[in-house]
Amino acid sequence: MKTCTLISVMLVVFILQNSTSIFSQEKKIQPPETQVNVNMKSDRNTGGNEFDLIRSNSISALEQQMLSAKKSGDIDKVVQLQKEQDKLSGSVTMEGEKLEMNLIEPGKIPFETDNINAGLVSSATGVKGISTCTEQIGSTASRIWTAFVFGPNSGAENDMLRLCYSDDGGRTWTEKATISFSSANRMWQDQIDIELIENTTGDKFIWVVFGYAANNYAGVYRVGVTIVRITGDLNFAGYTLNWPGAVNSNYYWKPRVVSDNEAYHSNPWIYITTCFDSAVAGGYRSGEKVAICYSPFTVVPAFTYKPLSFLNLLFRYPVDYNCDIAFYRNGGSDSILVVESSLVDSSSIILAKTSIGNFISGTYATYAGNIGSAGSKRYQAYIASAGGYNNLMIVNMRKYSPTDWDIEYFKSTNGSGGWSSGYVDYRSNNSTRADITGFRSAPGFYSCASSENTGGFVPAVYYSSVNNVWGSIITPVNHINTNPFTAQPRAGVRYGPDNESCFTLWTEYSGSTNVWASVGCLGPANAWRHLFFRGVVEGLWDAPADTMKSDTMTIYLRKDFAPYLIADSAKAFLTNDGYGDFWFTNALNLSNYYVVAKHRNSLETWSSGTINFSPVFAEYNFANDPSMSYGSNVTQVDTDPLFAFYSGDINNDGAVDLTDVIEINNDANDFPTGYIITDLNGDYLTDLADLLIAYNNSNSFVSLIRP
Repeated sequence: MKTCTLISVMLVVFILQNSTSIFSQEKKIQPPETQVNVNMKSDRNTGGNEFDLIRSNSISALEQQMLSAKKSGDIDKVVQLQKEQDKLSGSVTMEGEKLEMNLIEPGKIPFETDNINAGLVSSATGVKGISTCTEQIGSTASRIWTAFVFGPNSGAENDMLRLCYSDDGGRTWTEKATISFSSANRMWQDQIDIELIENTTGDKFIWVVFGYAANNYAGVYRVGVTIVRITGDLNFAGYTLNWPGAVNSNYYWKPRVVSDNEAYHSNPWIYITTCFDSAVAGGYRSGEKVAICYSPFTVVPAFTYKPLSFLNLLFRYPVDYNCDIAFYRNGGSDSILVVESSLVDSSSIILAKTSIGNFISGTYATYAGNIGSAGSKRYQAYIASAGGYNNLMIVNMRKYSPTDWDIEYFKSTNGSGGWSSGYVDYRSNNSTRADITGFRSAPGFYSCASSENTGGFVPAVYYSSVNNVWGSIITPVNHINTNPFTAQPRAGVRYGPDNESCFTLWTEYSGSTNVWASVGCLGPANAWRHLFFRGVVEGLWDAPADTMKSDTMTIYLRKDFAPYLIADSAKAFLTNDGYGDFWFTNALNLSNYYVVAKHRNSLETWSSGTINFSPVFAEYNFANDPSMSYGSNVTQVDTDPLFAFYSGDINNDGAVDLTDVIEINNDANDFPTGYIITDLNGDYLTDLADLLIAYNNSNSFVSLIRP
């Protein structure tokens, strides 16, 4: 136990003034992982499951038939049986209550090592929550998705949900859709979760759940669901979950979503849980409400609602509690585990489980115990699994002092039959909420992200578990302050050239602006800057075919004052039209740079003006206007008109002259072939055609022009 003895008022003052160093000294040795005693004495379901035996047996028989139909892939049979179960158990199946949403026209948002680099996912103001998932089946396996909500807290401008994806491990992002909420519906901060379902036929859908309030936060608290078909033509719809009997004094908030897609690719079910408060005299009756969707491969699904709360409700004064949900398989039994934190008391993490067959039956879930030790304040427990396996991992905040919260874990490797605990992060810092993601088909592999509430630089922190063992702490993974309050960091899954690598989604602190993705595991963190470039090379341009042979180009960014030092450089292939994407990690925002283009056997060419990245994107086109080159130092190669970099500077001395001509002539006499520097026209042969290009430029005294 961590303790501190106070012996006088002066000592109290001294400790408060020096609390950071004192606590740091006490925490030199991290406690080892220990077994956890599961407390079964607080089962609040006692006396709550009152179905008669005949009715209970009938429900159980239906549940078994539904599971058999699910395993055989007979979706229609499942739906038919659910209607019968509704009659017996009191569950209610209905179409979702339509939540008005409108599509905003989507558009593009413009690894050498495993160093940490941050790519801008999207520019946005007022980001309220972020989430991420990764495809793992089919031709787009490894595609990373992000979903986030942004908007003001009041006024006429609507909140919006934006979906973006990356096909290069998180470096560049494309906007799939931006969807506008209906007027005055406002998402609560950091109340968003995401689930991806992938069918063996190729259909893929993303489900996003979020807590929101109507009337600019002055109205009812409800849970929204947005479903987006991400394969084929874009299709989406939004719904409000509408539990039977809901009234305005009921509060639904902090929803979480999971599926059993890992075990059932063609016939998954979607499971949703949410915190629930019902206002009564003197306080609230609080707990969890749950719903299920048996046919989620559609944007017009039906939802089935459990008639009771998941566990029996508790009477409480208003408290900020939390719930989460996971699917797992233990010995052939498919189960759902819901974790609840900070409701019974500030130290308790409550476990409740059901089979997937009786998830929404008319009885309460099975109380599976309390794994929180008394006297230790815990907050915001989240759970993850690998899908169809029996490994489970919970992470939560644990208080050590008012300014020092640790990240604690509880893990089970036998399907919640036993638990052990330890620390993900035991440093003397003020950690914030740590969310967790499990890797499908990889039991024991998890990623986790958090932030720190600090007066200095605010880091985003990444953690990973391999074989249920938490490794090194990677911090910071951000290059500017992240937001530790409203849209806290989320860890995700990234498949890189060396298999999985670190991936963290985060937002900027100032104004909750911009969504970033940091990839890589080795610091320090740098932000990618993207230059969209066009330039063509004289020798490689084929005017009759109106195309260029593709080759690499190196771009140098030089400072805009003498001696014009190189600030950064990047190399990339140009397309047949001369376009290329160049990525920089040392360039700074809003600093001015000359763009210097250098091809392997062409004349170095400078831009006539400077660029700056605002915030991380810039573009420059040398090809369509000679004035874009310093001193108009380009040559016309097509009637479009099109202007190209002079070819023939073989020795890179800043001029095309007799030295270059002689070197090309010597090679032409020997008839060499291949990718050689004296081949100016890219036909893999040095001959008279190359010699003539250099000779003509030499006679024109072509040379470098620069400031």
